[in-house]
Amino acid sequence: MKAYRGIAALALLVPMALAAQRPPEFKPTAQGFLFLPIALNNPVFDNLTAVLGQVDAIFQVPIYKGLGVGAGVNATWYELNENGVAPELTLGDVSRLLFHGKLAWAQYTGRRTFYELNAKFGMATWKWNCRTCLENATQPAFHWAVNAAYFVHASDNLAFGLSVGYQADAASFGPGVIGLERFPGRTDTDAPYRFLTVGLGFSTGFQKSGEEVW
Repeated sequence: MKAYRGIAALALLVPMALAAQRPPEFKPTAQGFLFLPIALNNPVFDNLTAVLGQVDAIFQVPIYKGLGVGAGVNATWYELNENGVAPELTLGDVSRLLFHGKLAWAQYTGRRTFYELNAKFGMATWKWNCRTCLENATQPAFHWAVNAAYFVHASDNLAFGLSVGYQADAASFGPGVIGLERFPGRTDTDAPYRFLTVGLGFSTGFQKSGEEVW
């Protein structure tokens, strides 16, 4: 009789153990990131601007086995360095507003850790406001980006992560953008907007009431 009870207990424990090892399923998710964009191969832009920050907010839904789609908004702010193109004074600021779509692929590496690879596409608008800038100096541009992120769960529905990525806008920064004919004392002309990004963020899942978790 004891043997039968042991077998019955084992039969109940095995499915429970397998369920405990099964990674969680992805759910509709809201994500937020604070990025530090680093300009690539654009030395005048790098000298002229001091980044204040870049924030990214996204809502995404899973489609099939880790594949998901989403949409979001991204905003970047810079302060202009007064002597960035000396002897011209360039007090002011510049911002970029971006609306984008997102295609993501994510996989759990454990019960509480997962990674995500994603691509983003959208339309960005650069807005320049400076002493030498022409009135309403804006640059619309097609935007694309690729990113990799790694997350660790703090709770069933909340995870924190690190992200690195590459961003590109189909527009260029040149002297005409800030109302100049040329950059004083330099031979640089136009350079495309390209950025390496490093960021910290969170991912919040929306879980149905009563759904089984870890």
